[in-house]
Amino acid sequence: MNQLSYQLKQAWAGLCIKKGFLVTIVTTLGITLGALLCILTLAYVMILKPLPYPEQEKIYQINSAVVDTERGRLGAAFEYPILIRLYDSQDVFSQSSLVRFETGVISSLPTQPTARTTFVTPGWFDLLGSTMALGRPFEHTEEKDSFNPVAVISYEAWRDEFNSDDAILDQSITIGATTYKVVGVLSEHFIEPEINGNGIKTDVFLPWDYNAVNLVPRLREGFGNFSTDQRFIGKLDSELSLSQVEQHLSGPLNAYWRENVSTFNGFENWSIRMELQPFKETILGDSENTVLLLLAGVAGLILIACTNITNLFMSRTADQQRQLAIQAAVGASKRHIFQMLSAQSGLVVFMSVVVGIAIAAAGFWVLQQYLALRLPRVEELSINGVTLTAALVITLLLGFIFARISAGMINYRALNSTLQSSGKGTGVQVSPTVRRWLVISQVSIVTLLIFVNIGLLKDSIKVINQPLGFETNNVSALSLEVNSAGNLSEEERKQLLNELSDKLEALPQVEGVARGLPPFAEGMSILQGAETAEERVGVRTKWVDHRYFQLFDIPLVDGDFFSEADFQDGRNFLIINDLYAKKLLDEGSVTEDTMIGTTILIAGHEYIIRGVVKGVKRPTELDVKLNSFLVARADDYEFAIKLKPNQTLSRELAVTLAQEVSSHFFVSKLETVNSLRDELLFTQYTTAITSAVLAVLTFFLATIGLYGILSYATQMRKFELGTRLAIGAKRGDIVRLIVKDNAIAVGIGFVISLVSLLALFIGYSEALSAYMNHQLIPLFVVTLLLICIMVLFACYWPARPIINSAPIRSLRNSE
Repeated sequence: MNQLSYQLKQAWAGLCIKKGFLVTIVTTLGITLGALLCILTLAYVMILKPLPYPEQEKIYQINSAVVDTERGRLGAAFEYPILIRLYDSQDVFSQSSLVRFETGVISSLPTQPTARTTFVTPGWFDLLGSTMALGRPFEHTEEKDSFNPVAVISYEAWRDEFNSDDAILDQSITIGATTYKVVGVLSEHFIEPEINGNGIKTDVFLPWDYNAVNLVPRLREGFGNFSTDQRFIGKLDSELSLSQVEQHLSGPLNAYWRENVSTFNGFENWSIRMELQPFKETILGDSENTVLLLLAGVAGLILIACTNITNLFMSRTADQQRQLAIQAAVGASKRHIFQMLSAQSGLVVFMSVVVGIAIAAAGFWVLQQYLALRLPRVEELSINGVTLTAALVITLLLGFIFARISAGMINYRALNSTLQSSGKGTGVQVSPTVRRWLVISQVSIVTLLIFVNIGLLKDSIKVINQPLGFETNNVSALSLEVNSAGNLSEEERKQLLNELSDKLEALPQVEGVARGLPPFAEGMSILQGAETAEERVGVRTKWVDHRYFQLFDIPLVDGDFFSEADFQDGRNFLIINDLYAKKLLDEGSVTEDTMIGTTILIAGHEYIIRGVVKGVKRPTELDVKLNSFLVARADDYEFAIKLKPNQTLSRELAVTLAQEVSSHFFVSKLETVNSLRDELLFTQYTTAITSAVLAVLTFFLATIGLYGILSYATQMRKFELGTRLAIGAKRGDIVRLIVKDNAIAVGIGFVISLVSLLALFIGYSEALSAYMNHQLIPLFVVTLLLICIMVLFACYWPARPIINSAPIRSLRNSE
C-alpha cells in the first residue's frame, strides 16, 4: 500500500510538471468518455433494463391488424365495438385495461389549461403497480358501464395546475360536459408507459365510460371507423403459446366483425387478426436502432481519442527516458517501471473518468430536456450502477492499455547506455512503423465517421428545406373545445362558430380566417373510391371551408374551390389532390373530361368532385400522399388564421373572444403553423445538430491527433531536415518531403475507410438502399478533400519552426 501511495505521488508530481499533457488528455478523454457513459446508460435503460411494472414480461398490448387477402397486412387499429367485445369476452388475461387518449380543457380552472386526458378502466393502475401521493386509484366502482365521474391526476398536473394543494381530494374539475371529483394524485415517482408517443404524459386519468366515442351512440355502435387512439393492455395468464392465443382471440372477433361489415363496399376481402406485442416493444418502437447508431458514433470518437492519447503517452515515455534510466541504474526492475507507468496512466484515466461522469450527468439532463419526444424512457436516466461499473472497467482497461503500450517502447537493457550517452541518439523513440499505423488508423476512422455524419447532415437539411407546397409564414392554427356540446343544436353551433370567425377576422392584426386543420395534419383516414370502382383505399381526409385553399396558397389544378354557399349549406362536394386524381385516371374510373363531377363514395355516402388542387407534403415525408377535402361541418372546431406581417395573436385574446361568443367555447391550442412544422421536423433538426457536432468534433480530435503524431516525427528528424536546408533545400522541398513520407499511410487509411463503407452497404443493403445514389460520390470526394486539408496542416505546421529559422539552429538543437 505504501509503495502504491508513493508511486501515485510520484506520478502526480510528474504530471504537474507537464500540465499541458495532463490537461490535453483529461479534456479529450473526459469529453469522449462522458458521451460514451451517457449513451451506454441510455442503451442499458432502453434495451436491457426491465420495465418498472410488476411482472412486466407478461404484459402485452393487443393490436387489431387489418388484413387484405390480396395486399396482405394493411395496418393495425381498433374499431370501438371490437375493442369492447375483446374486453368483455377474453379469457387469457388475468388483468386487463382499456385505454383511450384524448385532449380536453379544464374549464373549471381560471386559466382553462389544455390537458391530456387518458380514459382507462381500473385494471390500468393494477397492471402498472401505481403508487399514489394522495387518495386512491380507480376501483371496481369505476369499471366500464358504471358511469362514476371521478378523476386521478398526475403529480405534475397537481403541482403545476393546482399548486400542490393538499385539499385537492375535496375538489372537482370540469372537462367537457362532465364534472369529475378528484379521488387521487399519482406518486411523483410513478413512470407512465409512453405508449401514446415518446415524452407524452397524461395530465388527468378519467373513467372509460366518458371517452368521446362512448358518449355518442352512432360512434360507439358503428363499424367501419378505425382508430389508433384506443388500446387493449393485458397481463397474459395462459399456458397457450403466443400464436395460439392470437388464434384463440382472432377467430370469434373476426367472425363478429365480418358479420357487421358484410354490406360495406370495399370490405369484401378484409379480415381482422389479433396480434400480441410485448409491452416493452410497444414502448420502445424502433428507438433501439437510434441508440445503436449513437453508440457507434461515440465509439468512433473514443477510438480517435484513444489513438491520440496513445501517441501522447508514447511521446511522454520518450521524454521520460533519463528518469527511467536513473531508476534502472539504481535497481528498478521491469515490473517496477511498469507499475510506475501504470500509476501515471491510471491516474490520468481516473481523472478523465471523473470528468466523464460529470459530463454524462449533464448529458442526461440534455436528453431529458430536449430529446424526451424522440427517445423513450429518458426520464429514467441517472448515474446508476451500470454507469459506475462501466466507468470502473474503462479506468482499469485504458489505464492498463496505455501503460502496456508505453512499457512496450522501452528497451530495458539500453537504459544504462542512455545515461552514459546523456541521451544522445539512443533515447526511447516511437518507431516509424507504430507512427505509420497511428496515421492509418486516424485517417480511416475519421474518413468513415465524417462521411457518415456529413451524409446524415445533408439528408436532414434536405428534408428540413424541402418545399411543402403551401404557405406557412404568419399562419396560426386555433383549436377549440366545446363543453356541454349536447345542449347546442347543430344550427346553433354553426352560427356561433361563424360569429367567432367574424370576430377573429375583425381583429386589426388578422388578414384572413379559414376553417380546417393545417395541410400537413394527417386528418382522418377514410375508405373511399370512385362509385364505379370496386377497390376502396384509405385516404387522408380533412374538412375545410371556402377560404381554406386561398389562405394557405394551395394552387388549383382543375375545377373550382368550394363556394361560400357550399360551406353554409353543407353540400356534399369534394376536392382532391392531383395524386388522387392521377390514381382515378390510372384505374380507369374517370377520364380527364369527366373528372369534375365524378361521384366518390366515402363511408357509404356520395360526394361529387368539385376541384383538384396541387398535392402538398408533410415535412417528414418525401412523397405526396392521397388527400381529399370535404366541406367543413358544424362540429369542426379547427381554425386557420392568417396574420399580417410582424403581427401576433395571443392565447389570452383568443380565449376572450371565444368566451364572448359562447361560454361553451374554450381554446384548446393556439400555435403557429411554423412551430407545428418544426415539431414534425424535430427528428431532422436533432439529427442535423448531432451529426454536425459529431463531424466537427471528429475532425477536431483527428487534427489534434495527426498534429501530435507528425509533430513528434518532425522533431525526430530535426537534424536531417536541418542538414537538407543547409545544403540548399528550399522550404517547399521540406514540406513536400514530409507530405510524401506520410502519403502512403494516408492513402491506406482512405482505402480502409472505402472498403469499410462498401462492406457496410453490402451487409445492410436493404436498410441503406434509400441512401445509395450517385450523390454519394461527390459527398465522398468532399470528405477526402477535408481529410487532405487536415493532413496538409498536420504536415506543415510542425515543420514551420524548422523551415522558417536558420539551419544552424536545427543542427545545434537536434541533440
